[in-house]
Amino acid sequence: VWNFWLCICFPQIPKSDSIYHMSHSQMRPELPPLPASANEEPSELYKTVMSHSFYPPLMQRTSWTLAAPFKEQHHHSGPSDSIANNYSLTARDLKLKDLMKVYQPVTISVPREKIVQGLPSANKSSSEPNKKKMKFSPKDKEDLTGMKSASTSLPMKKEVVTSLTFPGSRPMSPEEQIDVMLQQEREIESKETKPSESDLERYYYYLTSGIRKDMIAPEEDKVMVRISKLISNTLLTSPFLEPLMAALVEEKETDYYSSLMKSIVDYILMDPMERKRLFIQSTPRAFPQRVIRAPVPWHSVYRNAKKWNEEHLHTVNPMMLSLKQLWFSEFRDLRFVRTAELLAGKLPLQPHEYQDVIQKHCMEARQILLTKWIPTCAQLFVSRKEQWIHFAPKSDYDSSRNIEEYFASVASFMSLQLRELVINSLKDLVSFFMIHKDGNDFEEPYQEMEFFIPQLIMIKLEVNEPIIVFNPSFDDCWELIRNSFLEIIKNSKGIPKVESILFPELKGYNLILGTVNADEKLVSDFVDQTFEVFQKNQVGPCKYLNVYKKYDDLLDNTAEQNISEFLKENHEIEDFVMRINSIKKRRNEIASMHITVPLAMFCLDTMTLNYDLCERAQNLKDRLIQFQVDVNRDTNTRQLQRGITWQSELTGPLTGHLSHIQRYSMLTVSPQNLFYADFYCLGVGILLFNLKLYIMP
Repeated sequence: VWNFWLCICFPQIPKSDSIYHMSHSQMRPELPPLPASANEEPSELYKTVMSHSFYPPLMQRTSWTLAAPFKEQHHHSGPSDSIANNYSLTARDLKLKDLMKVYQPVTISVPREKIVQGLPSANKSSSEPNKKKMKFSPKDKEDLTGMKSASTSLPMKKEVVTSLTFPGSRPMSPEEQIDVMLQQEREIESKETKPSESDLERYYYYLTSGIRKDMIAPEEDKVMVRISKLISNTLLTSPFLEPLMAALVEEKETDYYSSLMKSIVDYILMDPMERKRLFIQSTPRAFPQRVIRAPVPWHSVYRNAKKWNEEHLHTVNPMMLSLKQLWFSEFRDLRFVRTAELLAGKLPLQPHEYQDVIQKHCMEARQILLTKWIPTCAQLFVSRKEQWIHFAPKSDYDSSRNIEEYFASVASFMSLQLRELVINSLKDLVSFFMIHKDGNDFEEPYQEMEFFIPQLIMIKLEVNEPIIVFNPSFDDCWELIRNSFLEIIKNSKGIPKVESILFPELKGYNLILGTVNADEKLVSDFVDQTFEVFQKNQVGPCKYLNVYKKYDDLLDNTAEQNISEFLKENHEIEDFVMRINSIKKRRNEIASMHITVPLAMFCLDTMTLNYDLCERAQNLKDRLIQFQVDVNRDTNTRQLQRGITWQSELTGPLTGHLSHIQRYSMLTVSPQNLFYADFYCLGVGILLFNLKLYIMP
């Protein structure tokens, strides 16, 4: 009947009307409807009240601060108290004026005989002050006598001691971890009720309309600048992407405000009183975030090792920092081989010069370590004794283990510095040879301007009949280069520890700093890199020997045999002249060849080889000339003997002229002069013979 009467009296009641909500199943309090005499258009105040009747306000409309929750009104909190209350629900009742009150528990003194007898105090006047004091101590409100407080204090101490020891956690597999997380989620879900449709509707309303946009601080402009830096300028300046860019910026701004609104609503709804006021029994559960950690069975081992390192390695001792600062300030650029000085000096070097320079540099670096580095470190320990003297034993009966471990750590640290010096020196030496890593192969004919980088080692070309050899050989050159690496390691050994200076009486201990060993893989890698460069630089010298291929007959005596065969036959004077000129031309070619041949890592010294070949060609030429001179001399002698019989028939001037020519030819020592003089003498003799034969009757 009541429902029928309502339908007749109020045939069309909108959902915003308060009467509609009075019959709502939630039984929320609503305002009565407007009287019939009211204006058709409700006032703004009535609209606000009606809206708040169905959706109570979440935030204060007017407040000293923005985004002030509505719940703060009944706390009568100031602006500072309201801001502080928002950090934690447990702090919502705190006031700034209450923070100055400090409650200190009062210690109650109990007579010893009363504790032994176990009886309470009989004097009423003495017990009342105790009660009055005890009300200020929250722990002792129930303890009316000192006997009870003393008896309860002992087990509390035991609980504190036992609570500090936690059982070790067993590593869990991924399956076990996911089972634990699912179990926890089920427990939480069982304690929470599932939100109803009304809860979801009201929750969504407060997310979208419960907080005004002007209550939230706008996003900083720097955020958009940082986002723009992550995007290519081509995409940002493209006119086709401007609509998409505007839509994305708007979406970003919407997400920013939506996320902040949701965070504020979720935080306010964490208060049970606010849920009751806003008629929201339960909120939707967030999607669970599950993170599975890999099993760590080494955790306990790592923890024990870390603890041992912290107690025994002394890596955080101030002296370690002092030693490090000393090294970087004075010895950081020290090297066993000063390659920059080698490159700036006179190159290429003779093999013995290269060896002497390497040994000199290594010895100088070693002397710096012995006379400057180690004494300076010892002086630091003496001047800063307070930083390590507490490790020393206090008496002769105390153990010296701590001080030994400390100086063992110091020795390890200084050994690392020495190893760093050796490794950097080896790297520099490798870089010294790596400037010729491209090798020295060339396209024939050889062009000297292709190799303008300074060469390192000089190699001589010499004749070892019947071939040309390198002095030193490539095997000797590689042994020389390899020994330079070993020389660095050799001079780094035998550097004493700093305690050998601080405690000279120490004997029987290993007082030498560790360094790099020659058999380490690190050294072999450096040597292998250099050997690859060395192999690439063997091609050029071997290829340059092809220049001397056409002079092989001078080396294997083939040219000497050819001359012998030529002299066995009868030839005209023109043949001799032609043969002599060809040998002379070859000699001039050899004399005009390079005496130094730059080839990347090596520089060939060909002066000795060229001189030897020139001498061999000159000997062949002299042999031909001498042979012809001897033949002409014999012929001239025979002709002179035949012309003696005709001397009486010739006039005096002719005879004197002939004697003068013969005397001149015999006194001249030059083979060439003898050759032409004999020919001239022979011609004059033949001329005189013809004159006598045809003129005389």
